[in-house]
Amino acid sequence: MARTAFRLLGAERGQSMVEFALALPVLLVILIGVVQFALVYHARDVATTAVQEGARLAAAEGRTPAEGAARAREVLESGLGRSAGGFGVTAQDRGETMVVHTEGDYPLFIPWVTGRSIPIEATAEVRQEGFRSGP
Repeated sequence: MARTAFRLLGAERGQSMVEFALALPVLLVILIGVVQFALVYHARDVATTAVQEGARLAAAEGRTPAEGAARAREVLESGLGRSAGGFGVTAQDRGETMVVHTEGDYPLFIPWVTGRSIPIEATAEVRQEGFRSGP
């Protein structure tokens, strides 16, 4: 009886190693996907912040749309590093408001989709500062 129990226990010695070997690739794929999602979410936040900063600066009294676009570009480069090169920034004066827009492709680092990217776009519109007569 004791020998039979010992044989059964001995047959399960490598089972946990096999289970770990089967589960590890799945866990790694999930981990890489979560990290990629977080990076894309960060890039969207940086793009949104950049256009808001640029629109605020451009809407300040005495400032120009070019200064707003330059500020948005600075924030993009600060937040995204080399990936900011794939983004274009435009600024427009629409009378009472300033509009700053950016769009570009954010590269994915996932190994099996190398060379692919996610399009990111953001727009901000801010009312210009200055004295306005009337109510």
